[in-house]
Amino acid sequence: MYNNHMDSRIKKLNNLPLTAGKCVIYVMSRDQRAHDNHALLRAQQLAIESSLPLVVVFNVLSKSGDRAREHYQFMIAGLRLVESDLRAHDIEFTLFFEDHAVGLLEQLNKLQPVAIVFDFSPLKGPINTKNYIADNADCSVEEVDTHNIIPIWTASEHEEFAAHTFRRKVHLQLINWLEEPPKLLKHSIALKPSLKADWGRAAKIVQKIDTNGTIINYEAGSEAALAHLKEFIKTRLAGYAGDRNNPNIDGLSGLSPYLHYGQISSLRAALELTQHHTPLLIKEPRLAKYEGQPTLGDSIDALLEELIVRKELADNYCYYNSNYKKLAGAKDWAKKTLAEHEHDEREYLYSLKELENFNTHDGAWNAAQSQLAKTGKMHGYMRMYWAKKILEWSESPSQAIGYANYLNDHYSIDGGDPNGYVGVLWSIAGLHDRAWFSRPVFGKIRYMNYNGLKNRFDVEEYIKKWLD
Repeated sequence: MYNNHMDSRIKKLNNLPLTAGKCVIYVMSRDQRAHDNHALLRAQQLAIESSLPLVVVFNVLSKSGDRAREHYQFMIAGLRLVESDLRAHDIEFTLFFEDHAVGLLEQLNKLQPVAIVFDFSPLKGPINTKNYIADNADCSVEEVDTHNIIPIWTASEHEEFAAHTFRRKVHLQLINWLEEPPKLLKHSIALKPSLKADWGRAAKIVQKIDTNGTIINYEAGSEAALAHLKEFIKTRLAGYAGDRNNPNIDGLSGLSPYLHYGQISSLRAALELTQHHTPLLIKEPRLAKYEGQPTLGDSIDALLEELIVRKELADNYCYYNSNYKKLAGAKDWAKKTLAEHEHDEREYLYSLKELENFNTHDGAWNAAQSQLAKTGKMHGYMRMYWAKKILEWSESPSQAIGYANYLNDHYSIDGGDPNGYVGVLWSIAGLHDRAWFSRPVFGKIRYMNYNGLKNRFDVEEYIKKWLD
């Protein structure tokens, strides 16, 4: 079922062999799709080799950090489509409702698995759960990285210093991983009695989650995700390199919600993008500067840089540094310069509530927070300005990081993600950046101001759109 090097995606979490049992279980979490899913394919491979049924389990938590009801609703809508897709392949799907690893293991044990397969996440909660299951289960436990194009432990064996160090490694390896994954097979061995997913109980949990009031204009599910990707390629990809930094233009891919929930794989997106273009990440180890009007190839290269280098660099950081939500996760030079300026006088100080209600003196910042609160999305170019101003208006860098992570996790549809945590540390604590000229409050952290925005796009148009 696998090509030769696909085994590199698999990491054994314990040393137990396949045992006697009644099924193989895939615990779906970060990669909520039936196709282009190497974790599911690995579980099916084990089930076929053992002549056993395959069961896919999704564990619905009663609370997930600062995530909101709207995020749960989008996720559940996608999962219902996953269930339909799996059942069309004669693969069982069910929901668990366990907030603790102890209860989750108890439920898994009731199915008497010979093996348990997890998909990969670099975040502490999922890691702790997987490690507990692996340490206490009576069967083989594995995880499979199907979220990254290059498996996290293959791309790099340590925390990367910056994008340019990681990009060189991507350049050397990428061509080996841009290939079609195997197809999911119809599973010939059924579980008796068949399992059911309790969607009613899931709905009750969703209703208890705090709402954030956003209106998410995305249709959930893998089919919608692929249609969205193809529509972007057809209508907006050619202008991506030139338009992506203008918040007044609909020039972004809009893929982040689908990528965050794993409703489409990064690999599928990259394969669609490279059908008629060999990416610069393969031809050259670094991105070239555009000369003149950007070409279609420039746009593809720019999007692949975000999709592969930047996105997978975020996973790399969170995997190798558990302080991804804290100032402690910053480099020593950044912690030193921020500490030296922590008690500098701030011209403005805002509470979390004032920020949440976009009630500051800065119209551009208010517009960005308004866009986030109303739509669950903020234009990518505004994210760094948004986070840097939170540093400028908070009592300390640690408070600023906490505020930014809360606002992003609670409002952004793609919050609770390595990309978000790394983006906050990048903006506030210089992660993956270099030291700049020193100034009050920021120290040597890169600074941004309102006039800089005005040089890039029509700020007043942006403010009018989101604040009127």
